[in-house]
Amino acid sequence: MWNVAVLVILIAVAGVYTTRNVQTLDAVQGSLDASNAAEMGIYRQAVIDYFSAHDLRATSVAAATLRSSGYLPAWTRMYQQGGALAWSNYRDANGVIYVYALGVPDRSLAGELVRLARHSVLLGVYDGNSATLQSPVHGNTGIPISALSGRSIPDGAPVWIAMTK
Repeated sequence: MWNVAVLVILIAVAGVYTTRNVQTLDAVQGSLDASNAAEMGIYRQAVIDYFSAHDLRATSVAAATLRSSGYLPAWTRMYQQGGALAWSNYRDANGVIYVYALGVPDRSLAGELVRLARHSVLLGVYDGNSATLQSPVHGNTGIPISALSGRSIPDGAPVWIAMTK
């Protein structure tokens, strides 16, 4: 009888411990998602600032150029890591700037990116089968993204559209 009581107590304690670990893991993952979304926002602003100062079309700007020209803030992790970034960009012939992820994030950044972009219709995901931006909030936005076809963007990668100042 006592063995059953001790076993029940141990199972209950293990359940509480497991629940708290899952909650902690969710909180840490949420912070990581917020950090990655903020990183994309900082990168996007650096690209906008660069193309506002340099009227180049049908091209992209390298991360090394953003670093060396001072457009990417020195305090950011993107500046300090020095290597390839998780983000890339392209400015088409019409002057539209596309900032996109080079890979599909392990965990969906959609919620944090939507919050950061303030539910903007200019934020969505790339769908190779569609010629328009697919928003997690607005669905099919009707915004053409055909300029990105032929670039190595995986389906489901976040795309954030911008214009120069």
